[in-house]
Amino acid sequence: MDNLFEEARGKPSCISIIICNEVIEDKRTNNKTLVSLFNNISVNELPCIHPRLFLMASFANGEGQWPFSVSLRAPSGKVLLANSGMLMLSDPHTVLDVVMEVRNLEIEEEGTYFVDVAVEESVVTYRRFVVRIQETPA
Repeated sequence: MDNLFEEARGKPSCISIIICNEVIEDKRTNNKTLVSLFNNISVNELPCIHPRLFLMASFANGEGQWPFSVSLRAPSGKVLLANSGMLMLSDPHTVLDVVMEVRNLEIEEEGTYFVDVAVEESVVTYRRFVVRIQETPA
């Protein structure tokens, strides 16, 4: 068990990335309610604007301050969003949820999009979602 604790004191890991339409946070408990989780966006035409979505990345197994970033890439590799900050983990057993609201996301391409999460400039995990043009019935 001591080995597990020693490993946990290193660089934090991202244990989940959630994409959803809404995050409701209880100010008293910091508990979160995630509403309408999704893996796909259907659009009528491209280009278009997706009005609002939320990204939540959960970090654990680390201690101290660590630089992190979250970026969103289009199928072509074009970076549509890049945010960075500092993770502050007081205890390796703590789970820290980082919530980001994305407004007016410009979507120009159909295909697979990636949300990359990096700690100390190294991507530690990613989540993908697919944008498809909705077929209209004949």
